[in-house]
Amino acid sequence: MQSVPCQAEARGATEAGRIAAALKLAANIGLLFPELPPLARIAAAKDAGFEGIELLFPYDLDPQVVRREATAHRMPVVQLNSPAGDRAAGQVGFAALPGEEGRFRESIRTAFDFMRTCGSSQLHVVAGVPAPDASPTEVRQTYVRNLQWVADEAAAVGARIMIEPLNSRDFPGYALSTLAQAVEVLNAVGRPNVGLQFDLYHSQIMGGDLTHRIRQVGSYIRHVQISGAPLRNEPDRGEVNLVPVMRAIAETGYDGWISAEYKPTGNTRESLGWMAGVREVFSGSRREDRS
Repeated sequence: MQSVPCQAEARGATEAGRIAAALKLAANIGLLFPELPPLARIAAAKDAGFEGIELLFPYDLDPQVVRREATAHRMPVVQLNSPAGDRAAGQVGFAALPGEEGRFRESIRTAFDFMRTCGSSQLHVVAGVPAPDASPTEVRQTYVRNLQWVADEAAAVGARIMIEPLNSRDFPGYALSTLAQAVEVLNAVGRPNVGLQFDLYHSQIMGGDLTHRIRQVGSYIRHVQISGAPLRNEPDRGEVNLVPVMRAIAETGYDGWISAEYKPTGNTRESLGWMAGVREVFSGSRREDRS
């Protein structure tokens, strides 16, 4: 007969479970495990210790097969990006492009169809690169209106929308490049299911001073992505001191997903030394919350 633990032991086990569950690490399989075919990366991510997967632009995959593989390995699809358009031609979405409202809505319907089938409930809506002669005021107004529309559509199915500043070095002319701009847009949109996707790589390039700025925008953060700067390699390489930055995020009360979105310098399994430090930060934060 199996013994029944005492109440103190049961409470301790429950608390330990909550601490372990507090941090949820996702693998962006658009970048991680490039040595494997896309769908095989789901099992590899599970085996490597991740709790979920994130997709980049997955529209060349069968969403039913994605869902089957994700379900089989108990790996929820955390998020995907809205269609970018012709990426080879420099297109990065349509949300902030005046005159492209029809194309934007078509791209969102494509994204929602994929999400419904694969089982995801979070979408990063890419803003796009406006024409050089576009009016900044018109670009901002278009962006806000489109985000309000997609937020209302997403609310009907219980989905969340993210916006993410992309750095101007990799994405010159992109309509959203700084955290300050993102906060202004979120305030103008005024929808509770639209939040800030905080990417350490982009934010470091666009000004650094990460721990201070995390405290400034912490209440807006709904999703976190990590990678090293300036080369988008392992999160613990390069200019960013990962543990203090993660501690600043934990101190905001953030309890969502942290997605590894980087280009491994070698075999992905050999690049995961950063995971233990990140988990320790969030476990320590939860212990301090209870003291």
